[in-house]
Amino acid sequence: MMKTNPIYDERLKKVQACINHENEHVVGCYMGQGVPPTYSDITLAKYISDTDAGLKCFIDFVNRMNAIAPVDCINFGYPGLIRASLSMMWWSNVKMPGEELGENEIWQVDEKKMIQNGDYELIIKEGSAAVRDRILPQVIDMKKIEQFFAYHTKDDDMTFQKYTDAGYPVLTSGVSCPPFETLCGGRSMSAFFMDCYRKPDLIKEAQDVMLEEQLKMIASRPVSDYVIGEWIGGWRGASGLVSPKIWDNLVWPYMHKIALALIDRGITPILHLDQNWNRDLERFLELPAKKCIINTDGMTDLRIARKVLGDHVAFMGDVPSQMLVVSTPDEVKDYVRRLLDDIGVKGVFLAAGCDAPTKSKFENLIAIHEVAQEY
Repeated sequence: MMKTNPIYDERLKKVQACINHENEHVVGCYMGQGVPPTYSDITLAKYISDTDAGLKCFIDFVNRMNAIAPVDCINFGYPGLIRASLSMMWWSNVKMPGEELGENEIWQVDEKKMIQNGDYELIIKEGSAAVRDRILPQVIDMKKIEQFFAYHTKDDDMTFQKYTDAGYPVLTSGVSCPPFETLCGGRSMSAFFMDCYRKPDLIKEAQDVMLEEQLKMIASRPVSDYVIGEWIGGWRGASGLVSPKIWDNLVWPYMHKIALALIDRGITPILHLDQNWNRDLERFLELPAKKCIINTDGMTDLRIARKVLGDHVAFMGDVPSQMLVVSTPDEVKDYVRRLLDDIGVKGVFLAAGCDAPTKSKFENLIAIHEVAQEY
């Protein structure tokens, strides 16, 4: 059982009120997994690989921000051993700082065509493991996968207790990757998009098998008392990247069913929407009201989203990542104020769009939370 404290409890109430559109003020949410080493004496490579030092660096950095402008919550916490999680999510090699890259270069997905002809049929016949277990040893040292699972099995409770002790609810405790995204990563974007036109029925059959595996896992796994929400990733399946026919057939039904499965377990789906989703915003009305968060990155127009969705979902965002690197604090504040003046504060978690880049200016991150205090 997690031990809480008055600061954490107060902030958790703010988070829950915001999801329910019962908040009186905007909620300031920190998002910047790779930023802390930029402002400390640890390299990005050590930050990722040394989980004790990395977690301390992350919490120390958020504490430093909180001392200037209060941080109400964290979207996604310390990204320890992220190579394994990304490789399992996208069936791709991920180049890492201190390994294939320089000590302070951000991790990069090295996407190649790992899914071969006949693999969709193999998934349909034998399940996703038949393909995944062949691909993963080709893209990552399997000892890193074992290390990842050992770390999370042993240390997750301790990790979330440390966030709680520091007073920060962490909204995202895991990721559910829709089958469309996994297959796109494993097949490579250009080849997979071509497959979506040439053999959509075959892809749908394979995705149906993968979805059933995910739904069984969601239904059977224990839910710890620190769990608030879980990411449902939307990247290549964005409205701005695929046709309505593909989106309606191969993207939305799977995101929708995963979201419903999480809600059934008392977990808030955090729909991470990279790129532009304006075309299909209305479809989010198909989800239960006031049970989800849509997490946009500056390309989806939150003004349109508010008009279409009203108080049906909570909104997380939406400071564009490039602004955090190149703009001034006054420019960031002006962007945020104009946004909040237009969409209001109900159901709004104010955060960096998608994720703050590693080179984000500290004063720009502070500016987000200073405006959050104004509203």
